Amino acid sequence: MSSVSARQPNPHTDAPKRRGRPPAYSLDDRRRMILEAAERVFVASGYGAASMEEIARAAGMSKKTLYALYPDKRHIFGALVGYAGEFPKSNAIRAQDPAQIIAELRRRLLELAAFALSPRQVEITRLVISEAHHWPELAEEFHARGVTRGVSFIAECLEKLRDARPDIDIPDVHQTAVALCGAAIGDFHFRVLLENGLVYPRDKLLAQVDLALRIVLPSERALVTRRREK
Repeated sequence: MSSVSARQPNPHTDAPKRRGRPPAYSLDDRRRMILEAAERVFVASGYGAASMEEIARAAGMSKKTLYALYPDKRHIFGALVGYAGEFPKSNAIRAQDPAQIIAELRRRLLELAAFALSPRQVEITRLVISEAHHWPELAEEFHARGVTRGVSFIAECLEKLRDARPDIDIPDVHQTAVALCGAAIGDFHFRVLLENGLVYPRDKLLAQVDLALRIVLPSERALVTRRREK
C-alpha cells in the first residue's frame, strides 16, 4: 500500500467536476466565478495558506486562465473587496433642498450600515483582521477599496448639504463623514465581528443612523427629526 494518501476533496474550495466540453463563459462571468471561488478559499484556508492553484480548482478553470485575469493573490483579494454587487449605489444628488439632501444622506448611511454588517462583508473583515499582521497589504487593500469608498459615499452628500446650507458648520467634510460612519455603524460592527449569526433589524439600524445624524449634525436636528417621522 502506498504511504502517500490521495488528496481528499474539499467541499468548500473544490468546484464540481464537469463532463464533456466546458461551457463558454464571458469575461465578466469568469471574473465573478474566480472571485466567488477565491472568497470560499480565503475563508476556508486563510489568505496565507491559499494558493492560486487552489483558487483555480475551486473556480473550475485552469491556472492559465486564472493568471490571465489576475497575476497573484493580492490582485484577486483587491478585486474581491471591490467586488460588491451589493455595495450601495451612488445616485446623482440633484436636490437643492436641505431636507431632501438629509433624506439622501440618511438613506446612504442606512444602506452602508446594512452592507458593512452583511454576513459576506463580516467574513471578509474577519479575514483581514486575522491575516493583517502577516499580510499588511490585505489591510491596505481593504481600507483603500472598502473603507475609503464608504466614507466617500457619505462625503458626497455632505458636500451637497454644505453647498445648500452655507451656514452649516462642516469644516472638514471627510472627517465629518468618518464621524457619521463611526457613530452609525461602529458599535454594531464590533458586535457582529465577535458574535456569529448576529443580525440587526432595519428599524434598529435606522434608529442608530438618526441618532448619529443628530449627534454629528446638531444644527440639522429638526430636518433629521422631520424625515424620521415621515
